[in-house]
Amino acid sequence: MKTIFKVLGTAAAITALTATAGTTQSDLKSSVMAKAADSKKGVIVVLSDRGDIAADAAFLLSAQLKQNPGFAPLLVVPERDKLQGYMKTLALPSQALPAVIFFNKSGKEIGRVVGAKPVDAKAHLTQAAIN
Repeated sequence: MKTIFKVLGTAAAITALTATAGTTQSDLKSSVMAKAADSKKGVIVVLSDRGDIAADAAFLLSAQLKQNPGFAPLLVVPERDKLQGYMKTLALPSQALPAVIFFNKSGKEIGRVVGAKPVDAKAHLTQAAIN
């Protein structure tokens, strides 16, 4: 239960940050660097759209924290107008949410798990046959 409160507190902090900050790239970078400085290993960032998916993303982050001790949580659930800026900063395609991105203590990305749009197998095979 302590982990859930920690995640929800982080979500409230990043939501407040996005409501008042200037550029999304510097917002995200400064948030990651601040969390990384306070962590033992790095930061797990989960970027999500608002709505029901945000609750699922919070539980996803909670599960990742249990599997990756020493990492600090950062749940990012921005306003819709800021979401595209965060996705561009992280080089995420439109179908990539929720996204789980791991940063080391220096703020360098070390891994990511993102949603993906299903591939139409028939169209893919047809294109392969043409080539």
